[in-house]
Amino acid sequence: MKDFAKELGCLGFTMRIKRISDALMHDGKKMYKQLGLDIEPNWYVIFRLLKQEGELSVTEVSDRVGMAHPSIISLTNKMIKAGYLTSSQCTDDNRRRLLTLSTKAEEKLPEFERVWKAGEAGVIDAVADTEIMNALTLIEERFGEKGFRERTLDKLNNNK
Repeated sequence: MKDFAKELGCLGFTMRIKRISDALMHDGKKMYKQLGLDIEPNWYVIFRLLKQEGELSVTEVSDRVGMAHPSIISLTNKMIKAGYLTSSQCTDDNRRRLLTLSTKAEEKLPEFERVWKAGEAGVIDAVADTEIMNALTLIEERFGEKGFRERTLDKLNNNK
């Protein structure tokens, strides 16, 4: 069967990236369930960042991982509900919520890190002999300099 996303060429770019991401997340959820781990695949970045930094505000987490503030709130609320994060109000600014790893998270981290290390090795195997990481960096930099909207509008205006 023909893959329409591939047939679209560059127009299918975002669809193909999303498809890869969705497949990894779906497979990750199945794997965690199979291993008896009550976490979600997209939580690892929060675990790793807070392990490294200790305590951060929601805004700081959002800035550091490059995700929208509402997405971080959704992720961290799920992690709090699962008992992996603690949240407290900043003493200097009541609007700021500070996040830290809970005792449960600290206890489970060695097991999680063992799985993440194996997952990283699996991804390295999958992308070996490709330039995908360099290509992703370049694409992120280019869209960071000039976004999709601006690039498209430029092309529209140049073709008048």
